[in-house]
Amino acid sequence: MTEYRIDDLAREAGTTTRNVRVYLDHGLLPRPQRRGRAAIYTDTHLTRLQAIMRLLGQGFTVKHILTFITGMQRGQGLVEVLDLADLGELVTEPFSRAKPLTMTRAHLESRLGPLEDATVRQLIADDIIEPADDDSYLVHDGQLVDDFAQLVSRGMPLSAVLATTSVVDQKLDEAARVLSAAAHAEVVRQRGAGWYPADDAELAWAADLVDVMRQVARRRAHASMDRALDRATRAQLRQYRSQHDATTR
Repeated sequence: MTEYRIDDLAREAGTTTRNVRVYLDHGLLPRPQRRGRAAIYTDTHLTRLQAIMRLLGQGFTVKHILTFITGMQRGQGLVEVLDLADLGELVTEPFSRAKPLTMTRAHLESRLGPLEDATVRQLIADDIIEPADDDSYLVHDGQLVDDFAQLVSRGMPLSAVLATTSVVDQKLDEAARVLSAAAHAEVVRQRGAGWYPADDAELAWAADLVDVMRQVARRRAHASMDRALDRATRAQLRQYRSQHDATTR
């Protein structure tokens, strides 16, 4: 079995030693063997690290991966780990195209302006960033930070951006629970209560059903959001015009 030092392991997996330490701290990688003061990694670490990199590249978060790995280590099946309605998340390509990256606090502040500690805590609570080592953070979606930066550059306080997106996230969570429950109910309707995939074909069937439902819901959500934004914008303009007319009479 090949042995690696941390620098060699990171290089083989196409990542950095900093990221390897982050994954170790989060429990995604098993601890290395110790020989005196040297930390020794093996092919097992490399295989796990390569899998982590693939999942991160496909839009999964560290929390998603940790939930999956922890569940499997406890001997749980895929259904117990993710709930039957979420089978598609790990066996089909996720919708998210988020590109995770590591940023220092200084880099974040160069994009978003000075960050109060309370704002950093809010970014963490909203699952936008995760603390890494030193003064760095794992950013789940670099594009989202760029979008926030555009609003900040136009004079909108970051606190207002986060307050708004937090409310939207809550509404979307409610919608996702409705979708998840509908997918679960359809699986039960077609296969019966307590059904468990017996082979890859049955697993693929459940994943495909959930995947198609997600596609429909995603397109419907986008269309509904566009229409709702049009209506809300027109209403706001009418209200603004009415207030303006009232003050100029």
